Amino acid sequence: MNKRNGRVNFTLQRELGMLIDESISDPRLAPMTSVTRVECTADYSTAHVYISSLGDPEVRHGSLEALESASGFLRREVNKRIQIRHVPRLVFHLDDTLVEGANMLKMMDDVAQQDSKLPENKFEEPPEGTESEE
Repeated sequence: MNKRNGRVNFTLQRELGMLIDESISDPRLAPMTSVTRVECTADYSTAHVYISSLGDPEVRHGSLEALESASGFLRREVNKRIQIRHVPRLVFHLDDTLVEGANMLKMMDDVAQQDSKLPENKFEEPPEGTESEE
């Protein structure tokens, strides 16, 4: 990724995040929906927008549908806010990294809880003068 591509990605991520918070009133959109990253193609014709939304899979897919239906509006608003020749076509994707991270933390907590229920391991020191074979 070159420097310009990184700037465009960052600017689109910031602007889309603000627009989603401020301007989208679709009831399908979950309240905690955020833009986690944006990746533009090399020719800037398409921007892949990754969103994260808390809730069950139905809620997350509802948020994705709401943003897909508002993509034309979001594109026009981005064009008003930033100077860019052509605003790329917005393609939305669900970013499950936060959900996967939360699941991983839950599994680690479960393992730690099970581990705390196990009896303590007590190792006995071998008597002096005996050597263990290796």
